[in-house]
Amino acid sequence: MKIREYFSKTSNIITFFFLLLICVLGFVLRIRNLDYLSLWGDDGHTFIGTVSILKHGYPLLPSGHILWHGIFDYYLKALPALFFGAGEFSLRIVSVLCGTGTILATYFFGKELANKFVGFLSAFIIAFSTWYVQFSREARYYQDYQFFYILTFLFFYLGFVKDRKPYRVISVIFMVLTPLVHGVGIVLILLFILLIFYKGKKFFKKEIIIPFIIVFVLDAAQIINQVFFWKVGRSFYAEGTGMRAMIDAYFQMPDPYYFNAIRAMFPRMFYVFIAGILFFIVFTIIISVKKHAAEDNYPIKENYIKWGRLKWPYNYFLILSNFILVTIFISLGKMYGQQRYVYFLMPVFIIGFSYSIFLFSLFLKKIITKLTKVKSLKVHAVILIVIFIFSSAALINGINPREVLSLPYKAHNEKINNFYSISNSWSVHWDAATAGKYVAANALEDDIIITTDIYNSPPYTGRVDYWLWTGNLASWAPYHNENGRIIDDTYGVEVLRNPMAFISLLNENTGKNIWVLTSRSLFTKEHVDPLILNILEGLSRFQVLTARDDTSRLYFFPATSREGRILLSDIFKSENSHIINLNEDGKIFFDFTNKAAEKYLVYGFSHVEENNGTWATGQISVLFLNIDDKDADYKISINSKPLDNGKNRQRMSIRINDEKISDYKYDNISEFKRIELILKGELLKEGLNILTFDYKYSTTPEELGISNDSRTLSVFFKSMEIEKL
Repeated sequence: MKIREYFSKTSNIITFFFLLLICVLGFVLRIRNLDYLSLWGDDGHTFIGTVSILKHGYPLLPSGHILWHGIFDYYLKALPALFFGAGEFSLRIVSVLCGTGTILATYFFGKELANKFVGFLSAFIIAFSTWYVQFSREARYYQDYQFFYILTFLFFYLGFVKDRKPYRVISVIFMVLTPLVHGVGIVLILLFILLIFYKGKKFFKKEIIIPFIIVFVLDAAQIINQVFFWKVGRSFYAEGTGMRAMIDAYFQMPDPYYFNAIRAMFPRMFYVFIAGILFFIVFTIIISVKKHAAEDNYPIKENYIKWGRLKWPYNYFLILSNFILVTIFISLGKMYGQQRYVYFLMPVFIIGFSYSIFLFSLFLKKIITKLTKVKSLKVHAVILIVIFIFSSAALINGINPREVLSLPYKAHNEKINNFYSISNSWSVHWDAATAGKYVAANALEDDIIITTDIYNSPPYTGRVDYWLWTGNLASWAPYHNENGRIIDDTYGVEVLRNPMAFISLLNENTGKNIWVLTSRSLFTKEHVDPLILNILEGLSRFQVLTARDDTSRLYFFPATSREGRILLSDIFKSENSHIINLNEDGKIFFDFTNKAAEKYLVYGFSHVEENNGTWATGQISVLFLNIDDKDADYKISINSKPLDNGKNRQRMSIRINDEKISDYKYDNISEFKRIELILKGELLKEGLNILTFDYKYSTTPEELGISNDSRTLSVFFKSMEIEKL
């Protein structure tokens, strides 16, 4: 249809005006104050992927790995980054544009599936609902993926259901590109399964089966690449090695998490969507049984399928079943737990909701007009519009004008609505920018930069030397072992995996300035050992600033001529009741199987398992000793065994007052071993002496498949003897 011919109709002019108004308002809501908030979460991956493309032409990371995850999205963001520089605005503007594009795509898809009622209501919700505005302002690919998903779905419908050949070609291209925005885009191939219901035997004609094979082969290639060749950017990690562990990581019983999350976020809309299944059945019965229920009597662009005497609306079936099927499918792996993973499906959910609202309004209109015996078609239309508008207003969730208008001006230290956050565990949008920019402006070339946020500090500091991360998250481990050193997968820098490594770095580099940037991870024990927080709290005189989130901090340790910056005696404080004393015979027998021993296990030990022993937790344990004779040497005997991870032999370094006295490597036998070593009296101090056990690694029995014990354990102690020689 030519443009002049289209605008010759008043209804088309009104449609164009309202659609333009919705899109413009949606765009304005999304773009305001776009560069205010700091990069956060996994935004740093978007940054380094985009910058690497500008530098190398493809996302080659500083570590030497290629960032395949979201690769096409990084190319999309490279263009604005080329003009505006790689920053908050340029990385987020693509999401703004895709968010606005989603409004349009959702309108046209709703219109094609049903009518303008469904199209406009769906577009309205996408434009003004807080969740969609919030995600359209993020640097990551979630909004971009949503746009590509719904656009591909629209092209698929036009090409394979409506049999328009150009759209078949376009839909295949987009089916291949969408998984390159986010790997879960492979679920688009499920549309072919739903197409079988409509096409029947015609599905196996070459114009359908050839595109299906092309998409299947290229999706399979992407899956093989992700499973076997990705070195960085994995969504989740297999617990263990081998094909069985890989299968367990990607396939397990579906979890209802996503359905529950949507029900919590959009309760009325969720129940209307579920009621759509009932509406579908009722509608199918009506058009199948009632003689005068001609298909063209309903103001919807439905495609009806006839199976014997049964006729059912395929478009309605397509939108309802796609959402349910894909939601179940993405629940098969370990991707549930965050509502962001279902965000890409929300236009489908909203179109299904809008279609259900329209059918409900249509049935209610028929009842009212029959009871009132109104014959005028114009009155019928007015009644339908009024019912539709009031039903929509009563049942829509998630549109809060005050909340959505305030989004661009929400400060870093303000609480976030967890429903609309990238992660439901993040209640504050933390600030990596303030400390990072300060370091970039003041750090010298030879200074050492340490961060707890490996993704979001480097975009501001320009570089990073160490990542401070002691966590052992089974589902996220973006680092690897290189000749005994743990190396980050993204920047290729060393990971400080325990407090002793952090302390040693500070003490062994006294001739250099050291910057330590911390984030909310410092206050999350699953990320950073609480001992490090205690260390930095005790060194508060070195704190330069607190960022805008009131949580992230920057510490500066200037070069010094002192031998060391931190002493263990400054870190570990003990009461007299925690100190193990030699008896009159100059001996100690410490029984880790006796409950009475628990008062001495101040740091790095779990509870005493009576008559069995005590587990060391994490990667460092501490005992306090009172050995007053410095002129004598002592023999220490320790009876212990490791929790072996099956990949590396456990090592245990033993120190007294920061001086190493032993470095023992366990063999792979899971029996108790007696370790004997000599403690030189010259290493002792009068009064309090700190005995430290430093382990190579810690893991959980749950990860190893031994039991459901989720404690992070390293070595199991039975007894310790100290005897004067």
